Amino acid sequence: MTQAQTFSPSTVAPLQPEFHRHRLVELDWLRVLVFGLLILYHTGMLYAEGWDWHYKSTYTSSLLTNIMLWSNQWRMSLLFLISGAATSFLIAKQPAGQFIRGRIPLLLLPLLFGMLVVVVPQVYVEAHSKGLINSPNYWHFWYLYLDQTSAEFAPHKTLGQLHLTWNHLWFLPYILAYSLIFRAIYPLLNSRVCAPVWQWLSKTLSIRVVILAPIALFYLIGWWLYDKYPTTHNFVQDWYNHARSFLCFAMGFALVRLRLLWNQLASLRWYLLPGALLTYAYALFAFNGGSLGDSDLADEINGVIWSANGWLWIVAIIAWAQYWFRFSNPLLKYLNRGVYCFYILHQTLIIVIAYFVVPHKLGSVLEPLLIICAVAVSCVVLFELIKRLPIIRVLFGIQHR
Repeated sequence: MTQAQTFSPSTVAPLQPEFHRHRLVELDWLRVLVFGLLILYHTGMLYAEGWDWHYKSTYTSSLLTNIMLWSNQWRMSLLFLISGAATSFLIAKQPAGQFIRGRIPLLLLPLLFGMLVVVVPQVYVEAHSKGLINSPNYWHFWYLYLDQTSAEFAPHKTLGQLHLTWNHLWFLPYILAYSLIFRAIYPLLNSRVCAPVWQWLSKTLSIRVVILAPIALFYLIGWWLYDKYPTTHNFVQDWYNHARSFLCFAMGFALVRLRLLWNQLASLRWYLLPGALLTYAYALFAFNGGSLGDSDLADEINGVIWSANGWLWIVAIIAWAQYWFRFSNPLLKYLNRGVYCFYILHQTLIIVIAYFVVPHKLGSVLEPLLIICAVAVSCVVLFELIKRLPIIRVLFGIQHR
């Protein structure tokens, strides 16, 4: 078989042309809801007791920390799975050149603009609240941040000899890299060589394997990489985070192509939810000092349960989304268009608004409510403004209709 025969359009696997013709509305809902949860989570980081962050309120709560532990184990993994599924649809619909021309500006331009402009207020607030850099004038601080030779930032290098940071925007370069990897190998994945593999997976792969195999892989990734390469969001050294995130991206890419398996999750929702709740209960037990013992076996069981907690919540949430969210409406379409812009803006808004609100000590209830409402309104108002500016909207990932 020649290379031309292997990778030509005539050799496309029979399963591939059909899956992308039917939009999975539950993925649109999940994308909006999980990004919304991310905004609440980052607001909660102001108040989570024992968890360091860029800026902290004077009010902290251990109860809130325990609640936030629930999504801490799976929220980003689920976003990577959703991104993998979206990439799977796009690659199937678009030629390679069109995919790359669309994907790189959509992810890279907001990342670069974010590092140079959007993230800077976060750095300013953190530097002053923690006494790292003494430069009270924001515009002078911004100049020092952009000037890679500034002595004030000499002890705070983040990327080699640079002191630029992407903070919450670290998700973008990871997604860009994974998308380009799958675009590069897609001719093989969609060739006659892999057609029997897709056929076999679709017909013989058990839903139990879809549920149990990722737990085992999560566990092996943690066993191999967690201690050596803890999560830092340093792209070239973040191997534990890469392994786990890339696995979830790949799972999303594959599962939406195996529609029979994907659709079976909804029927298991009442089995998946109790399992997820049990693993979260154990996570709370372990997080608050509980232990199964000091033996090696106890350590391994602990690792398996934590791994199960991360994956069972993902499949349980997908299963319930398939059951609840099989419809679209104008609100979903609006939020789906704006959620990327909200993601880019939200953490800067949280930190800046908190920086001005926290010193007034409004109370442990009024303060977070005020910050959440202010962030939500600011996200919508800025989105409405930015989407009307032809050049600026590209820098915030807002695509033309």
